Amino acid sequence: MTPQGLTKLKELATEVDELLSKTKGLVTRIRNFYGYEEDVLDWDAHMQLLNAGAAMKDAVPCMKDALLGLQKAYNAEEEDMKFNNVLPDDQDDDER
Repeated sequence: MTPQGLTKLKELATEVDELLSKTKGLVTRIRNFYGYEEDVLDWDAHMQLLNAGAAMKDAVPCMKDALLGLQKAYNAEEEDMKFNNVLPDDQDDDER
């Protein structure tokens, strides 16, 4: 992997992390919507809102796994690049 590829990999991990945070917030908003804000009279609508909240909640562990995988890939590539002297000497962990 090139140093530019390593940077792109870190950007992907950051995007997944941001999406994970947004998803957690959406789970709460969906639950609050049908639980506190709206009186859902139709049973089918109520069930669909419950299912939507459950689906979003189920997405969170998958996103965590994806983020962990990206972080592990980044760390492995970074170590390999350091070992093989591919990273520039002036590039340290704080700059990436």
